[in-house]
Amino acid sequence: MADPGLAPPEAARVMAARAGDAATELTTAAAVVLAAAAALAGVVEPVVVTVLLVVIAALAYDGWRFVHRDDLSPNVERVLLGHGGALRGMVGAAVTVCFVAWSDASAWVAALAAMMSIGVVVLEPVLGQARQYRVTFVSNVPGLTPAPKQIDLESAATGAHLGALAFGAVTAGIGLSPWWWAAVTLVAAGPDIVMGLNAVVRMRAGRRIEADLAGALTAYAPDAVVYTAWPEDGSHQVTMWLPYLRRTGRKFLIVTRHNYPAELLAEHTDLPIVMRHGSRDLDDVVTPSLTTAFYVNASSGNSIFVRHHRLTHVFLGHGDSDKPSSYNPTHAMYDRIFAAGEAAVRRYAAHGVSIPRDTFDVVGRPQVEGVTRVDGPVPAQPTVLYAPTWRGHVDETAYHSLPIGTAIVGALLERGATVIFRPHPFSYRFETDTDTIRTIHQMLREDAERTGRAHVFGERAERTMSIFDCINAADAMVSDVSSVVVDWLFSGKPFAMTAMTEHGRDFVGHYPIAAASYVIEGDASNVSSALDSMLGSDPLALERRAVRNDYLGDFPAEGYADVFVDRARDVIDHRRTGTLVEDTAVGETDDAGVKLTLGAVRRQLAVAARDVTTGGLALLTFVAALLGAPRGLSLGGALVTMALFVVLHRRARPGNRKFQQIAGTLQMSRLLLVLALVVAWFDWHGSSWMVAVSLAVLAASTSVETTVFDSWERVGLEARNLPSLNVDVREVVPRGVVGVVGAAAVVVAWLAAAAGLTTVLVLVAAACLVAVVLALASGLRRVHRCVDAEDRLYATLEEQAPEFTVYFGSNVGARYQVGMWIPYFERLGRPFVVVTRNLTMFRALEGLTSAPVIHRPSIRSLQEVIVPSMRAAFYVNNAPNNTHFIERRQMVHVWLNHGDSEKPACYNPVHAIYDRIFAAGQAGIDRYARHGVEIPREKFEIVGRPQVEDIRPARGPIGDLTDRTVLYAPTWRGPYADSEVYSLPRGEEIVRALLKRGVRVIFRSHPFNYRFPDATRTIAKIGALLDADRARTGRQHVWGDAAELHMSVVDCFNASDAMVSDVSAVVSDYLQSQKPFAMIAVGRSSEVLREEAPAARAAYVVDGAISDLEPALDAMLGEDPLVEVREQTRVYYLGDFPAGTYADGFLTAGRRLIDAGPLDEGLR
Repeated sequence: MADPGLAPPEAARVMAARAGDAATELTTAAAVVLAAAAALAGVVEPVVVTVLLVVIAALAYDGWRFVHRDDLSPNVERVLLGHGGALRGMVGAAVTVCFVAWSDASAWVAALAAMMSIGVVVLEPVLGQARQYRVTFVSNVPGLTPAPKQIDLESAATGAHLGALAFGAVTAGIGLSPWWWAAVTLVAAGPDIVMGLNAVVRMRAGRRIEADLAGALTAYAPDAVVYTAWPEDGSHQVTMWLPYLRRTGRKFLIVTRHNYPAELLAEHTDLPIVMRHGSRDLDDVVTPSLTTAFYVNASSGNSIFVRHHRLTHVFLGHGDSDKPSSYNPTHAMYDRIFAAGEAAVRRYAAHGVSIPRDTFDVVGRPQVEGVTRVDGPVPAQPTVLYAPTWRGHVDETAYHSLPIGTAIVGALLERGATVIFRPHPFSYRFETDTDTIRTIHQMLREDAERTGRAHVFGERAERTMSIFDCINAADAMVSDVSSVVVDWLFSGKPFAMTAMTEHGRDFVGHYPIAAASYVIEGDASNVSSALDSMLGSDPLALERRAVRNDYLGDFPAEGYADVFVDRARDVIDHRRTGTLVEDTAVGETDDAGVKLTLGAVRRQLAVAARDVTTGGLALLTFVAALLGAPRGLSLGGALVTMALFVVLHRRARPGNRKFQQIAGTLQMSRLLLVLALVVAWFDWHGSSWMVAVSLAVLAASTSVETTVFDSWERVGLEARNLPSLNVDVREVVPRGVVGVVGAAAVVVAWLAAAAGLTTVLVLVAAACLVAVVLALASGLRRVHRCVDAEDRLYATLEEQAPEFTVYFGSNVGARYQVGMWIPYFERLGRPFVVVTRNLTMFRALEGLTSAPVIHRPSIRSLQEVIVPSMRAAFYVNNAPNNTHFIERRQMVHVWLNHGDSEKPACYNPVHAIYDRIFAAGQAGIDRYARHGVEIPREKFEIVGRPQVEDIRPARGPIGDLTDRTVLYAPTWRGPYADSEVYSLPRGEEIVRALLKRGVRVIFRSHPFNYRFPDATRTIAKIGALLDADRARTGRQHVWGDAAELHMSVVDCFNASDAMVSDVSAVVSDYLQSQKPFAMIAVGRSSEVLREEAPAARAAYVVDGAISDLEPALDAMLGEDPLVEVREQTRVYYLGDFPAGTYADGFLTAGRRLIDAGPLDEGLR
């Protein structure tokens, strides 16, 4: 089960946080309304001011808690701008009421101050969205001026606004002029103004950078890039390699996928740095001069760049050890792997990871050239480095010895050692580990005071000194399974390793480097004897020398780093030739912190402008009521504002997502209208505490809609088909209904005020309260059930004992890509689960299978579905985050894909990361080698393509048929600018040629085409063409929903007698029917297509300009001379399996792999 330090939040803690949200929203909104009413009713000033100050304090605490809380979904950004804005706006309005009620100052002045105070809050969402614009970071790129850094004053802005509100409340209470409040409010808006100007300047700079970037990089002409997709601070992973790469004398560019690491790297190097987030953005850095890409980590985003097949992709890593990270199967996607020594090469095969030997280059570990080699005994008063690693993301990498750290340090102090304590920086991410580090710091501090020994820890050991400084300063070391151990080997000095995951003897078997170490058991039971041997007679000295050469290469100390430098230079100077590998999986995994593009920002600004418009109208209505405007003017303003509410939600209907989203929208506007109504009612009908309480209830109900809505968003476990973890809770009052009731209540309340109907107001408030309480209770019940189910997920799955997983990491296509395999997964006869990484895809699989479907949003959450019974994982989509699951070596990982074709997606070098590749036929194996992608033959297994088992053969020779039907099935344009090789733009001409021959047409477009407006228009035109022909001739053409939803692909195949398509998986499948087909050679000549796609040799090929369409269709629909070639090609592509038991090829192979389990013998 997952490490407690990685466990999800407990249900009770999450519930307490959500209840706290609701309490804050309910009480503060009600208190503000009652405070305003009290001011108007003549309640003494100190009472009202105290209430307002308490509310302001509560909002300040709520803002602090929002930034620091850990119970929210990972995709929730902690953006403070706009947080609690509606309630802060209410406080500003209440302060204004106090000024008017308590002083003789001009109401206009108070209204002006209110407009300034509330206006700041109304505009905050606009500012927040503008700050989300993703400005490309560049540094040291000749010809490009970097954008100014983003100024972050969110906390200052929120604090300043709350401070101005507090000042206003006090100022009103002591009778000062509202001009004072207006002045302070203006000053308090300073941080917002600064951030706004900064956002505008950055957006302009960003547009300039994007316009000039490609040209500037081409002019710079880099020879190689150092690439990192790691979204956090991984500066050391890059900087450790830069001195040695620069020694090659070649020009380098550093490429990151996120701004944050790019900004940090710019502080450490003068090399050019550029951030490229999207897959298409990366095309800009592939300049004509570029030959090589070096990778310093195994981030899932690396696969996006590996698709550039003309580059040589070299994996460096950022340290060598016996951890799973050093034999990660994802390393198989790279063209070269630079290994420190032969031990690193053997490590992969020892753990079942098959990578050709000639992929590796043993180049040593150049960073250790500065490590001083020492031969001889340890001094009587030794200095010992204690360098524990971190706990890692998952159980299998939990090698950290901090749980016994105090025992280790205590034993070292007992032996009079001076200790250098350097924990891994990632250990500070975990509270328990941070507490242990503090305890050790205190132990060393107290010992230093008592003995005078100069222990080194804290800032000096972790930042001032490098790891190599620490190694040189120490006489011996205690560490874990870590790259620090390998680096230490170069010194020749003794070291100990902790066996945290298993007992010492087994530990040495699994981690060979431990043979040269003094092993400390995970319970520290032998720490004394291990340290005595290490610091005393040191019997392992000779063993260390042999292990050192095995792990670090048998190279002389003099010029040690030159081995790496020379080999890196050779690789850079050797230019590869190849094509861009395009992947049809566009499900690139975005991090929550990703900023928005300009177009997205504009769309978000349009949404924010909606709030500004309605908020502005509500503010004017409040001012009108405050100034005693005619009743009709205030009422009209309120009704117009709420009419806009209706307009903005005009597309919402019960049952759809838009209807649910009504709850919590335009809260600022509605709350301001409630406060305006307090002022208006008291002005029109006199003071009434019944009215005040009713409006307080209405305001509280409106405010708490946020928590009601959030309670039904993603929290805790999202799973289907796990009866014991059923999280379904009936919405007693749906979210959308709560929003509608709340909005309608505001309208009815204003109408009741105009007529003086207090009873109506009370009933409306009561109705709102009942609706909200019921909705909130059911929502919080769901939160508790979901989080509690998350806590019980592992135990539940362990009991159900699934034997394999279907993993889907993409954010598109789940229903058809997973759906095509579900019947065969179920026929395997083994229990399984489906794991998705995207919530939309999770919901798309609803009703597709009776097997459990589980949403796992993060890397850590994957640990909860990996139970001991699970022995295999199948992948149908090449999403980058597949690597998160492939790293789990306790199962065999099988690549299936979701179609077989000659597209680059079917020979992507990234497929080398899988343990097994199920190919439909020999063609699926040969195409990798044909395109220069080297994958060991033993990884492949021919299993057929089970989905074609129901494809019926041709009715007879097509020339003998009188009522012929032709399927036109164009593919989609692909995710990249240079992969638009689909025939749909010429689709009208193709369909006209078919209609001219009197055939019935089935037109089935690829579903992804509907994402593009131009493609959607073309589809509609082809549909209109078919409809017109049907009206004229009576031929029953099929297209649109009839072909794409009501018929499966196989149904379309069986209903047709011939087909026209592109380079697509449907071609391979159609071969099973042995019916004739034509292929459109878009983006290449007919000759090149036949060379690149052997299936085209069995097709009637039409060039991309369709100049030879007529003769091709005549041959296909006439004599059909390619009958025998098609049969040979069918076997080549789909395997030679009997028609009656065709699917058994896959079923037999799948069962065998599941039953065999992981390839790593140590995990069987």
